[in-house]
Amino acid sequence: MSNVQRQADIICAENTFVISARLSGGRVAKSWSTGKMIHNMNFMLGSTADGEGPRFAKRPACICNDGHALAAVRAVEDLLGVRPPQTASLVRNLAQGLQLLSDHLTNFYHFSLSDWLNLGRALRADAGKTARLAEHSRPHPGKVRKAFYDKTLQRLNALAKGESGEFFAVNAWNHPAYAGEPEAHLLVFSHNQAALDIRAKLASAQKLLRCTGPGHPVHQVGGLAEAGEGLDLSPEARNGCAALLRQCAEFIQNIFLPDALLVARLYRHETSLGRTGEFLTWGDFPAGTDDKALFPRGRFTLSQTLRAQPAAWDQVCVEEKPAWAPADANRYRLRFGADEPGYRWTNESFKWFAVPRYAETACEVGPLARMLGACAQGDGPARTLVEGALHSADLPLPALNSTVGRMLARALEAVSVVQAALGWLDALDEELRRGALALQTRWSPPDSGEGVGLAEIGRGALAHRVCLEHGRIVRHDYLIPSLWNFSPRSSDGTPSPLEQALAATPVADSTHPLELLRTVHAFDPCNACVIRLEDDDAGKTFTVRAK
Repeated sequence: MSNVQRQADIICAENTFVISARLSGGRVAKSWSTGKMIHNMNFMLGSTADGEGPRFAKRPACICNDGHALAAVRAVEDLLGVRPPQTASLVRNLAQGLQLLSDHLTNFYHFSLSDWLNLGRALRADAGKTARLAEHSRPHPGKVRKAFYDKTLQRLNALAKGESGEFFAVNAWNHPAYAGEPEAHLLVFSHNQAALDIRAKLASAQKLLRCTGPGHPVHQVGGLAEAGEGLDLSPEARNGCAALLRQCAEFIQNIFLPDALLVARLYRHETSLGRTGEFLTWGDFPAGTDDKALFPRGRFTLSQTLRAQPAAWDQVCVEEKPAWAPADANRYRLRFGADEPGYRWTNESFKWFAVPRYAETACEVGPLARMLGACAQGDGPARTLVEGALHSADLPLPALNSTVGRMLARALEAVSVVQAALGWLDALDEELRRGALALQTRWSPPDSGEGVGLAEIGRGALAHRVCLEHGRIVRHDYLIPSLWNFSPRSSDGTPSPLEQALAATPVADSTHPLELLRTVHAFDPCNACVIRLEDDDAGKTFTVRAK
C-alpha cells in the first residue's frame, strides 16, 4: 500500500504525480499537487485503398484506451456534423458502461480497499460474528454460514504471507486511522475474490458482443464497424450478454453497494474531510433522440443544498505557466534543498502539469460529480438511490462532499449504470426487432474544421479537440480527468480540487500517512503517484509511494 523512501533521487520513468504536503500540529497546513506527463498517443490520417477519402484512426496507448477512442471519435463526428444511429449509440453505451463498472470494482476492492479496511485486522475476526453481521447489513444475505468465513480466513491468511502481506499493510492493522471491529473488515475482504469474478464476467460480456480490441469496433466515425468487421449483435450474443449482466447487477446491488455503505458508516465521523468546491461533468450515456442522458452535463455546487448550472466547452481555459509566488513555484517545480530528495524524469519529453479551469473555477470531476448531476435532475432513479443510501448510512446530503462521499459515489454510480445497461440491452433488442439495422451514419470529410469530443470515463470528464486543415489533422489536443483534479494552483492562488481536499487532514503517522492516501486514491490518479511530507513537528521530510 505504501513504501517509505529516503533516497537522494527519485527517478520518474513514467508519467508521475508528486503531491507535497506540509504538516503542522499533526494536520495538513498546505499542499501542492504537481507532476509531469507525456502525451503518449498516436493519431493518423491516411487514405483508404478504394478512394473513399481520409479515414481517422484512434491509436491510444494508455490505461483509458476505450475512453480516449470514444472522445476522439466524437470530436471527429462533431467536426463532421455527424450523429450516430440510435443502435450505435446504445452499443456504445453498453461498451462504455461495462468498462466503467469494471473500473469501479477495481478501484474499490483491489486498489483502495486497504485505505479503509485492513487485512491484518480482518484476520483477527470471529467467523461466527461476521456471519451475523452479514445477516444484518445485507439486503439479501442468503444462506451465508460461519463456514464461509472460516474458509475466507484460511484464504486471507495465505494471502497475507509474503509480498501480498506488505501490499495489504497487514502489519499496520492497529493504525489509529482505521475504524471498525475486525468482523467488518473481514466481511468486506471476503468479497474481493468475488469482485474479480464479476470483473471477468463483465469482460466476457464485452467479448460476446465483440466490442473490444485495438480496432475499437464501437468507436468508428459515424457509429459502429459494419457487420462482419468485429461486432456480434446476434440474438445469441445479446442474450448471453444480458445473462452475464444480470449476474453482475446482483453483485453490484447486493454486495458492492452494501460494502461501500458499511465503510461509510464506519467513517461517518470523517465526512468533514476531503471537501472541494465545485463539480463539473460533460454528461454522458445518451438515452435517445431527445438528448437526455443518464448523467447530465453541468456545473454543480454542494454545500447545504445542491445547485446546478449549465456547462459549455467554451468556458474552459488551460493555464500553461501560472505566475506563482516564489515559494509555491519552487514546490511546483520540485526545487528543494540539497539535503532533500530530488526528482528526475528519464525522458525530456515529459511536460509539467497545466492548470485547467472552468470559468476561472477549479472543478472536481469524476463519479461524485456525475452522481450529483444525476441527483440535480430531479426526482429520478439516481436521486432516489442516493437518498436511500444516505438514509442507510445516517448521513446528510452535504456529507457526499468528502473523501468518504467519493468512495460511496463509486458504488452508487455502479448501481445506476448496471441498471441502465440492462435497459440499453432491452432497447437494443427492440431497435433490432423493428428493423433498425443501420450501424453507421454516412459521412464525407470536409476540407477543414474543428471538432470537440466530450466523454465521461471512470475517472471523470475527458475532452478531445481535433483541428483539420486541407484534409489533414494539424492539431489534436486532449484534456484528461486527472488534470482537473490533480492540477496545481492557478495564478490567482485558487487550489486544485485535490489541494482543497487535503486541507486540514489529520496525519497520525508521517511514515504511513493513511489519511492522505485515502484522499489521493479517492481521486484515482491515472499514473504513478508520490507523496512528499514536510513534517514541521518532527523536523523531517518523508517520501511515500502512493501508487
